Amino acid sequence: MRGRGCAVCSLAVVAVALIHSQPAYAQLLIDTNRNTRGEVGILDMPSGHMAPDGQLAFTVGNVGGTQRYTLSFQALPWLDAAFRYTFVTKDYYDRSLAVKIRLLRETTVLPDASLGLCNILGTGIYTCEYLAASKHIGNFDFTTGLGWGRMADNNVFPNPFGWVFSSFKTRAPFVGTGGFSGVTNYTQFFHGPKVGVFGGVIWQSPIDDLKFLAEYSSDLYSAEAARGPKFKVHSPVNLALSYKISDALSLSAGWFYGSTYGFTVSFNGDPTTMVGSASRIGPAVPLPVVRDDAEQQQALSKMLNRNTHITAIRQGAPWVHVPTTTERAQQNLQQALLSESIGVRDVGLQGATLVVDARGQGDAQSQCAQYAQIAASTGTYATSVAMADLQNTNGFVTICPIIADASYTRDGGRNETAPTQTAIVDTDQTTLKKKLRADMDKQSLYLDAVSLGTNDVWVYYGNGRYNSESEAAGRLARLLMADAPPSIETFHLIPTMSGLPTQEITIARSALERATLAHGTASALGNAIALNAAPLENPALDRASSNIYPYFYWSLDPKLTEHLFDPDAPLQFMVYADGVAGVQIAPGLTLETELSANIWNNYTFTRPAGSVLPHVRTDLLQYLKDGQNGISSLEGDYQMRLARDVFGEIKAGYLEDMYMGAGGEVLWRPENSRIAIGADLYQVWKRDFNRLFGLQNYNILTGHVSIYYQSPWYGLNFDVHVGRYLAGDYGGTFEITRRFASGVEVGAWATFTNVPFSRFGEGSFDKGIIIHIPFEWGLPIYSQSSYDLRLASLTRDGGQRLAGDDSLYEETRRTSDGEIAQHFDDLVEP
Repeated sequence: MRGRGCAVCSLAVVAVALIHSQPAYAQLLIDTNRNTRGEVGILDMPSGHMAPDGQLAFTVGNVGGTQRYTLSFQALPWLDAAFRYTFVTKDYYDRSLAVKIRLLRETTVLPDASLGLCNILGTGIYTCEYLAASKHIGNFDFTTGLGWGRMADNNVFPNPFGWVFSSFKTRAPFVGTGGFSGVTNYTQFFHGPKVGVFGGVIWQSPIDDLKFLAEYSSDLYSAEAARGPKFKVHSPVNLALSYKISDALSLSAGWFYGSTYGFTVSFNGDPTTMVGSASRIGPAVPLPVVRDDAEQQQALSKMLNRNTHITAIRQGAPWVHVPTTTERAQQNLQQALLSESIGVRDVGLQGATLVVDARGQGDAQSQCAQYAQIAASTGTYATSVAMADLQNTNGFVTICPIIADASYTRDGGRNETAPTQTAIVDTDQTTLKKKLRADMDKQSLYLDAVSLGTNDVWVYYGNGRYNSESEAAGRLARLLMADAPPSIETFHLIPTMSGLPTQEITIARSALERATLAHGTASALGNAIALNAAPLENPALDRASSNIYPYFYWSLDPKLTEHLFDPDAPLQFMVYADGVAGVQIAPGLTLETELSANIWNNYTFTRPAGSVLPHVRTDLLQYLKDGQNGISSLEGDYQMRLARDVFGEIKAGYLEDMYMGAGGEVLWRPENSRIAIGADLYQVWKRDFNRLFGLQNYNILTGHVSIYYQSPWYGLNFDVHVGRYLAGDYGGTFEITRRFASGVEVGAWATFTNVPFSRFGEGSFDKGIIIHIPFEWGLPIYSQSSYDLRLASLTRDGGQRLAGDDSLYEETRRTSDGEIAQHFDDLVEP
């Protein structure tokens, strides 16, 4: 059903994507090896090494029938996190969340050294801590370490921390709560009367990708022995072979503890890289078409005679600096001169004199006067031009005055209220629209409207295929290079969301032509490419609406959902058919329904909710039982722009599988800002279990205020949602994720409300893992589809939100300044 992801089976989907992602780690001295617990390590023991930054891995490990499924993420260069689900015995399953922190980085002298916490939440069977150091010497990789908790089973030394604090000599025994009790038990870390010693070696054999592994383990499986072990530990020595099949897949297998077999299958992916455009299945990137010198000069001269200019706000990157009005004028001046293509190398301002380094073009006085005319059209404070050829040793400098342009105000800005879209309703516009529509169809782009002016063209378009908006805009710009008349010097590309403009990408054509010829980057163009909020008034789009709407659409797809971590049946799945049909009546106004029908499931429907709070989510299995075939949603949505950077949405109907109602959301996404602020409010009623039209006797007013922050550090994003939840509890949800240029996003969330841990139930508070994997990352296709998973340890009622209550932030993300800037070079080289 909609809103439900997939977890251990979902992890299998992640593994498929990892296989196809082809990470580029072959240049490492010795590839990282993962142990049966999914950690970077040897066989059953960890090492001091870290995985490459950003690596995402899924590992299946088995020791004597104990099965471990681990999802690992190198969250930061110095921090590794892993979620592990273990089948210990037929009646005991363990969930654990582990972290590993780097203390030292390996050098020619120093080893890699790390500190690890095997289970930072709860008192599960895998509670332990360790310190490990590893060093490469030739083809050998040596590891040694100290272990606490279950990694102290061989009890080699007294606990050194106990020499300082006597409390460290005592460690509470394992009580079998199954992990994820909800709180971090700091009082147990590095406690215990003894510490264990472990170590090992990995030898890279003369055969490529084949390694021999040997280790001395400090874990003797005493916790499992208390529950009836599947094997006996006869020796702490483990031996195995490891083979790397590809950059993404490796296997290891061997003899463990003198009595049983063990093996590991590891899938690794690199979210910092993507499959290149040339390797993808889909429309080929259009070839650039460059005008000849005469056509460029004519277009630029016509533009300058009309005193037009390109509003440029980008300097380095959209979030680095927001220019003042004076700086904008200076940027406009530099862009205009550098786009002139008549020999200008560099531009600077010394006091009231504009200094231009340019190659001589004949009559120096006429050339200087032309630069002065350009300067006047951009509203500069300069009063004169000093022109010289700094690569010529003759030392000649030509001076000419700048005559102010009355169309500019005293503060340096053009005296106008909005961009002008002057349509030329003639053969040129009709021809351009017809040819551009045909070419855009081949690129899987949809033309909403086009307006052809004297020197610029405005194109409103829809992108339903490319995950990167920069990719779509770069392809469209290349189409315009071929299709637009030579007189057009400025491209205004405006992506739309449900028919509403969300962004304006302005590109100077002459600068784009020079960059494509030289295989340059967008950053090298400086102010020749600008990002602005889309204009509020869009007459060309308004005129085209009657030919666009109503617009009908539909889709039919197989899908998968799951219910995990039930002790009676930990892996329960459903395969179902999902059908979506809708009609877009007008810009922003949509009616849509989603239906689902069960194909196969293995649900047992035996475990009661067991919650003292209103059953706002724990009745999930009842919905899956009685509503196997039903209506996932049936709603009307109206999206709007309240200001240039303020979006709004109102929706009503059957909003998700479990709730119907009405409400809305407002999102303020300021230009050139890393912060966005939203607010939502909904009155909802709980639906009948059969997911048809009936309602139950439960309703609630729910809503949140949200703050989103995209930090400049490692692509980390921080979201905070504060308000009232579905069970009537009040509190806040805190999310932290790391988003890569590939679109892959991994992180975690935690929700704390006024519900006491004792009333919340097992888990104490809501928490889980966030995974977003675009299909474009791991597969050689163009697609906006993605695999989304919010993996919680279990489903409870406290801290639960309405599905999709803050959807505007994600819907506007693709066309936001930050996302476009992250792929800025795709505008030049898609």
